Amino acid sequence: MASPISTQQAPVQESFTFQSVSKRSEILAPLVSVTEMIMACDMVELTGQGSFNFPNYPEANKNFQVLYFKLTSDFESLKGLFNGLISIGQPKGVILEFEKELNTYTLKFYSSNEPVVTGYFSKITKEISEEIRFKKILKKIIENQKSFEAEGQLLRNEIFA
Repeated sequence: MASPISTQQAPVQESFTFQSVSKRSEILAPLVSVTEMIMACDMVELTGQGSFNFPNYPEANKNFQVLYFKLTSDFESLKGLFNGLISIGQPKGVILEFEKELNTYTLKFYSSNEPVVTGYFSKITKEISEEIRFKKILKKIIENQKSFEAEGQLLRNEIFA
């Protein structure tokens, strides 16, 4: 008959921490403002910002924010994808528009909707990052396929020569 293992025989390691390495796992980041998030994002460059409240209606206690940004030169080629993602739809309380004449984006929202805006903007940047990753992998696969075909052609030339 087997006896139960006591804690003296198998000490429990309290300091062990498990970290998920799954690609699909969500990483809980500390709460940051939309402005900080845009400034930290390497895809976009913040070009201006503004905010105002409604002094005629102080009981509304609403603060409206506007952020102006543009895509950096490294990500300028993905403007079509970025514009397509924002044209699909936006959550209630978020207005993200592309000003074609100025080549800038305008993000408008109430401060009370800031968590929704951060989630929406991070979702867009995540999709673009996934697209970049996909294109890199696809490029590598195409290069490998071309290399394989060239080696095959070289072998066929040697065999039938």
